[in-house]
Amino acid sequence: MMEKDEIILKVLERNFNISSREFSRLIGIPASTLHRRIKRMEKEGTIKGYKAIINYGKTSRAIGVVVLISIAEVILERGHVPKADIMASLEKFDEIEEIDEVQAANFDLVLKARLSSLRELSDFVEQLRFIEGIEEISTAIITDEITLPHAPRCAVR
Repeated sequence: MMEKDEIILKVLERNFNISSREFSRLIGIPASTLHRRIKRMEKEGTIKGYKAIINYGKTSRAIGVVVLISIAEVILERGHVPKADIMASLEKFDEIEEIDEVQAANFDLVLKARLSSLRELSDFVEQLRFIEGIEEISTAIITDEITLPHAPRCAVR
């Protein structure tokens, strides 16, 4: 990938809210070229979509939670449960907004979920415990979320 494409991605992922003209000036290419590069990266699947930055404190889903999940290697009398089966079960939950597979010492998946109350969080975690193949669950309530809206610091010529 070209350096300018990488810079375009950095600006987009930081939600740098500027006009196309300002954006093109910032990275040193014409607006039409910027537009073509973004469209190409969308078509190739490099840019998979765009997301609003939401102040969840003003919504009915004010409770954010990070869930760390350990997957069982083998389940008694069942054997191995494929990760794809576990992922398919997790994808059915409307509360889950993100699932990341990770390489860590004590967990295999990191979920980010949104709920309306602590009672709902408790019920959600209990439902996760019933998914075959999940061995252990740890949760952390998100107390503050900070979005970094500034442009990347890079010299482009």
